[in-house]
Amino acid sequence: MPHADELAPHPEENPGSRVPERAEPIVRTAREARAHLAGLLHAVARDTDRVLADAQLAVTELVVNARTHGGGMTGFEARLDLALGCLVVDVEDGHDGHPSGEALDRRDPAAPGGRGWALVQHLSGTCHVKPLPGGGKRIRVTFPL
Repeated sequence: MPHADELAPHPEENPGSRVPERAEPIVRTAREARAHLAGLLHAVARDTDRVLADAQLAVTELVVNARTHGGGMTGFEARLDLALGCLVVDVEDGHDGHPSGEALDRRDPAAPGGRGWALVQHLSGTCHVKPLPGGGKRIRVTFPL
């Protein structure tokens, strides 16, 4: 699974790749994030059930971890990038630390917790972490359509 600290250009840097959409809803909870992803993928003219399931689980982990370990979620954006053929999701939080966790295949299956970051990395096509100028971080995950 690719992982890097550098993010691909934001859609404003490549405006032709962004799908026109309604005003971005305010997303504060994992439930709202899942609903927003379902709405975005509903517009795609192909079967996206598997992408939706993977994206909803991974984004739920990111939102919950931002609230639990990251000092709260400070930003959320999801969009379809047709030029790259993927769903792109950014989750920001107020903690500077990089997420951590042991790979799923090395974890004791009976041990409680600690699987969130490994699940995000396993389910997403790419996963990048970037420190934000004012503190905190942005995690960008992509899911191939």
